[in-house]
Amino acid sequence: GGFTLNGNWKGLDFSAAFTYQIGGKVYNANAMHSLWGNKDNNLGANHLALVSDCYKIYGVDGNGDLGLVWDPAQLDAMNKNASQPMAHSQFALVSSDFIEDASYLRLQNLTVGYSLPKKWLSKIHIEKIRVYFTGSNLFCLTGYSGLDPDVNTGVNGVNGFPTPNYDYNAYPRTRTYTFGLNVTF
Repeated sequence: GGFTLNGNWKGLDFSAAFTYQIGGKVYNANAMHSLWGNKDNNLGANHLALVSDCYKIYGVDGNGDLGLVWDPAQLDAMNKNASQPMAHSQFALVSSDFIEDASYLRLQNLTVGYSLPKKWLSKIHIEKIRVYFTGSNLFCLTGYSGLDPDVNTGVNGVNGFPTPNYDYNAYPRTRTYTFGLNVTF
């Protein structure tokens, strides 16, 4: 949905256009891929913070070196609070853990303008001067952990993609700022 607020007072004017969604789900495949990865996203790769909850098979020894842990008791101690599987697999695993609420409220466009008083302009034979600022995509309130809950993406357009509510390698929405001047003679 969407709604717009408009107003003016003396020489000031504004318009704010909002879009929103209540409910709905989005699959955060970026988080899934960062957690479990694939054959090219191995144990040495940079992962999201949620990897700290994964089952671990490597530990740091007394010299600060990373090494494979073989002792079952040590593995049990290291993984006492693990809530996710090991952060490596040949192919990414699919899990409902990455289905998130897609609700949001976005300020899509905001314009604020000021028109100079006509009594100032009559001396220089100008009918109207208005300065303004317009911003697009200024903020989005959401509980979604990815960049944008309003996604429609896929992997390079293959395998039947794009797919609505599937977030994988989506470009973030641009945020734009425009300053302007309107002069009427």
